[in-house]
Amino acid sequence: MFKFLKDVVSGSGAGVKDLPYNIGEPYSSAWGSWTHSRGTSKDDGSPVSVFSITGSNTNDGHLAAARNGVKRLRTVRHPNILSFLHSTEAEISDGSSTKVVIYIVTEPVMPLAEKIKELGLQGIQRNEYYAWGLYRIAKAVSFLNNDCKLVHGNVCLESVVVTPTLDWKLHAFDALSEFDGNNEVSTRPMLQYEWIVGSQYKPMELAKSDWATIRKSPPWAIDSWGLGCLIYEIFAGLKLTKTEELRNTASIPKSLLPDYQRLLSSVPTRRLNSSKLAENCEYFQNKLVDTIHFMEILNLKDSVEKDTFFRKLPTLAEQLPREIVLKKLLPLLASALEFGSKDTGRG
Repeated sequence: MFKFLKDVVSGSGAGVKDLPYNIGEPYSSAWGSWTHSRGTSKDDGSPVSVFSITGSNTNDGHLAAARNGVKRLRTVRHPNILSFLHSTEAEISDGSSTKVVIYIVTEPVMPLAEKIKELGLQGIQRNEYYAWGLYRIAKAVSFLNNDCKLVHGNVCLESVVVTPTLDWKLHAFDALSEFDGNNEVSTRPMLQYEWIVGSQYKPMELAKSDWATIRKSPPWAIDSWGLGCLIYEIFAGLKLTKTEELRNTASIPKSLLPDYQRLLSSVPTRRLNSSKLAENCEYFQNKLVDTIHFMEILNLKDSVEKDTFFRKLPTLAEQLPREIVLKKLLPLLASALEFGSKDTGRG
């Protein structure tokens, strides 16, 4: 078995040679039964992430869920959702048996838990970075629930990854389902694949397989609960092991606590819609979030607003986490200025 895994990671074996990407070292964590590895394009050497999952035969339940995940990730596009590049399915033999492996290739990302550890932020800087990341994930979840009438089914620490520019992105779509309370067929993927969701992440109605209640609940009910689980995990610095731990609110910032509790309401119809969390939560109102929002729409601002912003920027940059200034704000600034100068050139 060890040789087989080594072959999968090193990219040997039938089928993998056809993958136009090199597979490198795996990260120490990934969502569900997936392995998340560093990778590069064979064409130009650009970095990518390669997610792989292995099954004993083509009818393996994990593979069936993974195929749903591949299909969903390929078709659902949003700035705060992981960008899909390529997928393939291969049979690989280790001499005594043949395994089926599904690969998904995406933009380069690393697991959120590992990035948090690497950054080592503390105090206000940590809170500002978490606020910005959570805001992005709340927007991604709101897009799925409110705009697409889809349910993710397992929002948690392991379903979030981080780009080189330190943006948080949602992935892990294996249980993703349409939501239509009037149509039993619409929740079928979740009916089929809810077993891949850890029991610690399931709200009561999902833990009890109470599909009548789930269909009567709003489309955000399950994923709002998941956002509560994610909030608990990032602030506690621990992976959730049982649902009861969510009651321990000692690590949750006071300005986030009322919304955290509303996300985790025991009554599904009372849970806070992720769109309301993103729009109204006091916790998201801070210097880092405001600065990034302004820079992302810099070219829509008038010259007076830009001048005021640029005068404040040196002082702001000193107060914000250095890694975020270097990896997020400077690239944003460079692209905004480059776009602006091209715009001016055309005029």
